[in-house]
Amino acid sequence: MSGSNTSATGGYILEVPPHPPTGRDVTLALQQAVVNLTGLPGTLVRPRWQISPPAQPPAEVSWAAIGTTHLEADDYPVIIHDGSAQLVGAPGPGVDRMQRHVSVTIVVTFYGPEAEDLAGAFRDAMYVQQNWEPLHILGLNMREVHDLARAPELVNQQWIDRIDIRLEMRGQLNRVYPVLNIDGADVVIHEPGEPDTLVTVRP
Repeated sequence: MSGSNTSATGGYILEVPPHPPTGRDVTLALQQAVVNLTGLPGTLVRPRWQISPPAQPPAEVSWAAIGTTHLEADDYPVIIHDGSAQLVGAPGPGVDRMQRHVSVTIVVTFYGPEAEDLAGAFRDAMYVQQNWEPLHILGLNMREVHDLARAPELVNQQWIDRIDIRLEMRGQLNRVYPVLNIDGADVVIHEPGEPDTLVTVRP
């Protein structure tokens, strides 16, 4: 808790571990799924929109790119106070646990002469529950696998086959905030004609 605020210190309150999976965690898990379910080498299953994009493989080579295109979170998350939790370094017990549901849209694009076959094999394999277990460990469940969409690209005056497959996943996002239990409150009792009285009220 060193360096972090709690509800006792005032100011902004930052979440504390355990943190929810990151976008990178999801991308890595899906990259491994594509590699294992299609047989493509790991070097040919790439994240989209890299800072320094590698050279595109030749037209006769089949490969894939992965990217999250949409993140939708349900409004008004549930916040539940857990009065029994004790964070290390906190001056007292208590945390707020936030829960909200999110939908994640991921597009996997296959390129090259085997694009359609690879996309079809991947689509069908993703209906087998064991095959998306690594994503389930991250808190995501498969919601829908959309139809294949062909969108060939013209590169260096040569058409390269391209197949997009869109996955929709649903999950619960959990965060923990150090909102401590209320030990007591000072209450001022005011009665006409009498001096104010300060009373400490404890639960």
